[in-house]
Amino acid sequence: MADAVLSVASKVAEYLVVPVGRQCGYVILSDSYVGELRKELENLDDARVGLRRSVDDALNNIRDIKCEVKRRMDNAETVADKARGLLDNDVRAKKTCFCRWLPNPKEHYCLGRDARKTIQAIQALVPQGKFDKVYYESDPPGRVAGASVVDSSAAEGGNTITDSRASIIQGIMEALDDEKLKAIGVYGPGGVGKTTLLKQVKETLKKKGRPFDMIVTVEVSQTPNLINIQGQIADALSLSLKDKETQQGRRDHLLQRLQSNPNEKVLIILDDLWKELNLEAVGIPSGDTSGKCKLLLTSRFGDVLEQKMLADRTFFLKGLNNDEAFGLFEKTVGNRLEDKELKAIAAQVVNKLAGLPLFIISIAKTLKNSRAYAWRNALIKIDEPNAETILKLSYNHLESEDAKSLFLLCGLIGGTIEVKTLFDLGVGVGLFERFNETIQGARDRLNTLLDSLRSICLLQDGSGYEENVIIHDLYSEVVVSTPFRDQNSLIMNSNYGPWQKEKFEKCWAICLADVERGRLPELMRYRFPNLKILMLSQQKYRYDAGDCSRLLDFKSMKGLQALYICSIHISTLPSSIGILKNLRSLHLDHCDVVDVAILGKLKALQILSLARSALSRLPKEIGDLKNLRLLNLSNCNKLQTIEPGVLKGLINLEELYLRESFDQWMGKDETPLESCNARLVELNNLTKIASLEISIPDPTILLEDDDFPFGNLIRFWIDIGNARGRTIRGLRTMELKLEECDSILSKDWVQKLLQKTQYLQLEGLKEFKKNAHELCTQGFGELKHLDIYNSPSINYIVNSSDGLPPTAFTILESLRLCNLINLEKICNSLVAPECFNILKVVSITQCPRLKNLWFLSEMQRLVHLEKLIVSNCDSMQAIITNDAGNIEEVVDDTVELPNLRILDLEGLPKMTSFCTGAEGAPIQVTFSSSPYVSLCY
Repeated sequence: MADAVLSVASKVAEYLVVPVGRQCGYVILSDSYVGELRKELENLDDARVGLRRSVDDALNNIRDIKCEVKRRMDNAETVADKARGLLDNDVRAKKTCFCRWLPNPKEHYCLGRDARKTIQAIQALVPQGKFDKVYYESDPPGRVAGASVVDSSAAEGGNTITDSRASIIQGIMEALDDEKLKAIGVYGPGGVGKTTLLKQVKETLKKKGRPFDMIVTVEVSQTPNLINIQGQIADALSLSLKDKETQQGRRDHLLQRLQSNPNEKVLIILDDLWKELNLEAVGIPSGDTSGKCKLLLTSRFGDVLEQKMLADRTFFLKGLNNDEAFGLFEKTVGNRLEDKELKAIAAQVVNKLAGLPLFIISIAKTLKNSRAYAWRNALIKIDEPNAETILKLSYNHLESEDAKSLFLLCGLIGGTIEVKTLFDLGVGVGLFERFNETIQGARDRLNTLLDSLRSICLLQDGSGYEENVIIHDLYSEVVVSTPFRDQNSLIMNSNYGPWQKEKFEKCWAICLADVERGRLPELMRYRFPNLKILMLSQQKYRYDAGDCSRLLDFKSMKGLQALYICSIHISTLPSSIGILKNLRSLHLDHCDVVDVAILGKLKALQILSLARSALSRLPKEIGDLKNLRLLNLSNCNKLQTIEPGVLKGLINLEELYLRESFDQWMGKDETPLESCNARLVELNNLTKIASLEISIPDPTILLEDDDFPFGNLIRFWIDIGNARGRTIRGLRTMELKLEECDSILSKDWVQKLLQKTQYLQLEGLKEFKKNAHELCTQGFGELKHLDIYNSPSINYIVNSSDGLPPTAFTILESLRLCNLINLEKICNSLVAPECFNILKVVSITQCPRLKNLWFLSEMQRLVHLEKLIVSNCDSMQAIITNDAGNIEEVVDDTVELPNLRILDLEGLPKMTSFCTGAEGAPIQVTFSSSPYVSLCY
């Protein structure tokens, strides 16, 4: 009986004690289970990576994945997620009970139990994940591995990337990260290093683990071979095209591969495009079908990328700067530059290589083991055929003969070239003949041609407001030394050495900059039957150089069409200039010419520029130039008289420039006291006028006539009343100091111009309007800069209750107000959200009734504000106010001025704070850019 009892007790213990022991084990051994779980999860991750790679390899070749493989992958993902969750929540085991004396047994129990079960699940999954038919052999060549740990400088290419390249690479990286951009382009002249740049971009993408699963590089070349291109893409993808015999079959197979995984990000680099490549014919998805596939393109020609390949963003890669170019040369030749003579020669050699790495490395390698005489010889001839070949390849790419002629003009002049000079010369030789109905049409044609030259890097942008272009000296030298079309299309721009008679007399264009006075007689002895353009100038104008009037003789140049003489002392024009019956463009700028009556014989003249000349009178003979379309008399500060009828006779004049020049206009009924002068009413005959620069000191003259044909002006600078405003180049400008003539603003032609004005200065408004926005009835839709001075009639800049046009002040960048004694507010009540929202500069001075500048809601728009100056405003209490009575309630009381650089507040005796809130509520103002602050209340 006792044995039976013991047997039963033993059995009960087996069923009770063992489970209890297991449950206790979950508590006691929980840390051990967690450690084991980490190891098993590592095993599972390894197995999952292997399986994933095997699947990727199959997907690369468009093979279907078995359903059981997909199930194993899904199960493994689920278990792995559960394991990570347990490990992440290991913090539960750290919780305590009994006043933190003991671990919490419940948490340890749950963790140990769940960890053990997950370990068992992982141990069962790992063997099941091994499949003989899904086997990973190797990554495709284009596969991008995960980010590796590398030196940061190495990731960016280390010291192989120059400063000028680093910014381009950064821009490309940002463009590649932008999901909206599908095609990015890089263009630049041959030999500038576009391919090298792409290699650096590719390496950076791989080392930094950028978001591309595959990077495919394809060399296209001048004569693209579709089969070769398709093969390069397939090799990078480890995709077999062996069973695809037709181009269409390869295309479809490639397209199917690149679109097979909608989540795979692929970058395809197409290097050295010369013309449009048919992406569809290759098998590259584009446009709406591109998915996650992006293109990175290079070409010598910007128009190929932008117009043919429709690149979303392009980057121009220019030559290395002097320091970078010399550094590359020095690195290539090694210690040879320890020789001071060779180092001096090297600097000159590098200067001739246009910053093109291809030329620099080639010449450096050639000279590296050469003697000093070879270095000296390189200064005379630096592989000219290479430069000529590259240049001709780009030149021949131009489809327009006009563009080719324009490039030759640029090569003739060389260096930095004024666009207006190119225009005047182009009109002279009939370059824009088909677009010559209006001067503006010809200018548009010029800009189109310049864009085509820039796009293939034959020209670069110069400084200034699109006023200059630059042609590299290397290109200019090749142009003037090589007949690009035939042996009779020579041009010359050399002042040095002997001039070869045979070559010189064949020239169609001659440009002699800084020509010596003594060489002018030599030039005039030659015969020039083909000469169309003659340019003579002295870079450093000197009065002591002597009068050159008697040295000029144009008898042998009867076919001349464009004559450009600048900064040469010519007091009297030679009589021979009167025989130039074909002359259409004449420049006599800064030449001290006094009498220009003989120019009345040049009936074909379309462009006449006498800027900065010494003439005091414009004679009546100029009025005989019925074909004249442009007359430039700018900066003729001695010009006191324009004889009556001269301007009236120029019926085809489209552009008239009198800035800093003649302003002695006679009124309609005015009787001359000393000499008769031009009347402003003559301008009524200039019905074709499109560009005008004029100063009218006496505003009352404008009250005599309402019919001035100025409403159709495209470009203008008009100063009425000697306002003398700021100089802002390139903008349509009106400077008005009206005093007692406010009513001029109501004239129809003035209103039309105000609608187009980009810079407006107003002074002396006493009666006309209380609100500045009412000055232009249609709204200041084009206005960028507004200055208002000494105008007691102005109470507000805008007043919404008076019907503010929706376009008013929407692109205003600067606002300057001075001595507006009755100005009460900038904005009276609410204005449209677009009003003032891109303001960058605000300057308020001597406005004694102004208490605040902006309401809170208005100030919150001024995120572009860079400069804020408020001075000598006696009533100013705060810059910002939250006036709940006049504006809608603003929930956010924060103002951010992230671009503010200058904050200057002085002479504000009643100012107590920068901002005041409604009922004492604080307004937080943030200056993110650490501005310069000057505060002196």
